[in-house]
Amino acid sequence: MQRLPKRSASTVRFAYREEPRRCRSLARPLAVAVMLLTLAVASRVVWTSASGAAPGGPVHPAVGVSSTQRSEASGGDAPRPSRIAPSPTELPAALAPSPVLVSATTSPEPARSLPACRYADEPAAHTRYDDWQRTIVDTISRLPKGYVPPDLVAVARAGLTGGGSIRLIAIADLRALTEAARKAGVRLAVESAYRSEARQRGTFAAWVRTSGAVEARRFSARAGHSEHQLGTAIDFKAAGGGSPWTPAFARSRHAGWLAANAWRYGWILSYPAGAQAETCYGAEAWHYRYVGREVAAEAHASGMTLRAWLWRHATPD
Repeated sequence: MQRLPKRSASTVRFAYREEPRRCRSLARPLAVAVMLLTLAVASRVVWTSASGAAPGGPVHPAVGVSSTQRSEASGGDAPRPSRIAPSPTELPAALAPSPVLVSATTSPEPARSLPACRYADEPAAHTRYDDWQRTIVDTISRLPKGYVPPDLVAVARAGLTGGGSIRLIAIADLRALTEAARKAGVRLAVESAYRSEARQRGTFAAWVRTSGAVEARRFSARAGHSEHQLGTAIDFKAAGGGSPWTPAFARSRHAGWLAANAWRYGWILSYPAGAQAETCYGAEAWHYRYVGREVAAEAHASGMTLRAWLWRHATPD
């Protein structure tokens, strides 16, 4: 808490000492008048503090006035930040900045917000081949030209039919998923796995010819924007069945088993139903991306879509 300033007394002494000798006779009466005025003002401040009335203009907080009393004097809406000790250089109440509460511990890096869906060709984050768990590929972010995973192997090594390739890092968990599904009476196959940028360009063009550009963007990625190019995404289907792009597959035992269990083996449904505002694509009950068991468990437990989870946990390269 600050004491009342004594600038008036010091000013008088300074003027008196610096006054030329021939003017001292005039300065003494003036000094007496100033001192009397200072005493009157001080008396007024003490009186108003005791009575609870606020004097006109900004006034330094009076010694002994609690923060609760200050709040009540301002209508009860003044913020009341907790402090360890009052500042010795506290500003007048009318000039003091709004208080900011700071945690005693260091605040974590603020999470990155999920960008709204739009179409762009911005460089994707985390595009090194060993960043496969956290690479962000969506309608905004695209993979660099010439992106081809270095360790592609046939999905047949996981005991699946349908053809195609996938990264070797995903084979062991893909095999475990396939065997678990088979034990549950669900036989899976692969509709599509790794796609090169050139093949994705042809796939998207085919959807445009079939359904128009607007509808194609809801269910097909432009070249460079597909998770299939990562080599860690698969479109599943029922073994011996047709293509899964139908409502019937979404209602099937195969889709139901995958939705309930795929995350246990490191695979996450990229585009769930009812989440188009976050994923930027329509529901695809067949499309799963491999992110490893640890990340899949965290993303599943969060209740977030994979795109939202990846953006939230993205860090600068």
